Amino acid sequence: MEKKCEKSALENCIKEKAKELWKKEGMQGGRDLEYWLKAEKIVKGQMKNRL
Repeated sequence: MEKKCEKSALENCIKEKAKELWKKEGMQGGRDLEYWLKAEKIVKGQMKNRL
């Protein structure tokens, strides 16, 4: 489920990716920051590749 993200929607894209990673890894609690940082890296990498 890859979606294109515009810069104005960066935070929402990261949030969606973090939720996707969380679900994929069994919905473990207490790892919010870890999922956010992973998602941020993925989303920003995808944006950079499109430039």
